[in-house]
Amino acid sequence: MCRVAPSAVWGGVFSWITAPLWINGYLPPVTEAFIDTPAEPADDRNQLLAAMILGAAAILTAFAAYNAALLDGEALQGYTESTRILSDANAFYAQGNQTSAIDQQIFVAYATAQQEGNAELADYLTTLMRPELVAAVEWWEATEEAVTPFDEDEANPYTLSDFEEAETLETEAETTFEAGAEADDKGDKFELATVAFALTLFFGGVATLFRRRPVTVGLLGVGAFTLVGGLAVLLTAL
Repeated sequence: MCRVAPSAVWGGVFSWITAPLWINGYLPPVTEAFIDTPAEPADDRNQLLAAMILGAAAILTAFAAYNAALLDGEALQGYTESTRILSDANAFYAQGNQTSAIDQQIFVAYATAQQEGNAELADYLTTLMRPELVAAVEWWEATEEAVTPFDEDEANPYTLSDFEEAETLETEAETTFEAGAEADDKGDKFELATVAFALTLFFGGVATLFRRRPVTVGLLGVGAFTLVGGLAVLLTAL
């Protein structure tokens, strides 16, 4: 078997690899063969304008994103609190309906006892009445126009504290919900501004990659336009 010296093998491999790099019998240095000459720098004014646009967009993006997240949290808290308060209001409404039904049953029994002349039973039923119902019955007995102690009349002293509490809570729930909706709307505006600033970062970043000055100027103009548009939306949210 014929043996080949290792130096000969490695020499052949080196010649095969470097063959495409030989230029007129001269092997250029590695730095000249593999490192491209840097492209000509863009116009200094365009670079300065791009840096200013990118810097402003970055700062405004951070500001808008922070406020959007903050307002989203406030909106969620407002919606949750509104739901909780409304649930309490519904509980008071249900309790008030039960109280009203009991008052009506006692009054029917009281009126029946009065018509039958059963004063003892009527007196006993009076002890079962709430103070508001007692006052309403007295008003009913003293007012000829009154049909029942539950008539809707300004002079009627009959009230249900549960209904009053429910109405108060319902109003509070509406106010809380409106506050949450307002925060949500402001958060949407901040998010829209963030999108505009993200477009600014894109156009401003790629503008200086082109060698043609009109293309660079055009992209910087689009970036500036989106920056102004996002700033206008941002100001409406403040």
